[in-house]
Amino acid sequence: MSVAQYNSLKARGLALAYAAQLLQFYEQVYYCLPWMDVVKNGIGFRQPKGVQADDRYLTVWVIIDQSDDAGFGALAAERRVSAMFSRYGVDLLRRMSRVAGVASDGNVQGFGVVLSWLKPGSASSKQPVNETLALFIDKSSVADFLAKRLPQVEFVRRARFAVFDGTEELGRLPLEVWEDTFNVTFKLKGYEPPKGKC
Repeated sequence: MSVAQYNSLKARGLALAYAAQLLQFYEQVYYCLPWMDVVKNGIGFRQPKGVQADDRYLTVWVIIDQSDDAGFGALAAERRVSAMFSRYGVDLLRRMSRVAGVASDGNVQGFGVVLSWLKPGSASSKQPVNETLALFIDKSSVADFLAKRLPQVEFVRRARFAVFDGTEELGRLPLEVWEDTFNVTFKLKGYEPPKGKC
């Protein structure tokens, strides 16, 4: 997000202070995770919907290149959401927690991930629809979860999140989180990231 898009001095200050780090994070996603596209202005210090205080969460919004396969489409919506968060959301939280300075900055409340992917069965329609998970959680909970000090059930309980079917908000569907090393182990055939980027 550009500095001009923020509606508070606190948010604008964070955007200015971390401009270089956010560019580096963007490049890391772009080069190291080419199956994700960061939405325009999709990285920034956002305020979760419904929060009155000026709490700011370092947030990334990505569109995931998810093929329209029958196996994925056969899963219940909550299972699809759980699979996408486990595979992509946890890894993005881990990467954001390593952005220099953010974890110790008292003006940053936590981290957020917004994951969007093509809803199974909608690719051939006139108006394809995305499914989206938007999740925000405080920094200490992220740190404890990544260090395996916080059970996934408690992590989910603490998180503020909602699922969307297109623009329709479905609310808090049941969310499970499990270990998924796809982003670490998968190699895109014929693609080699620039040296030093990953």
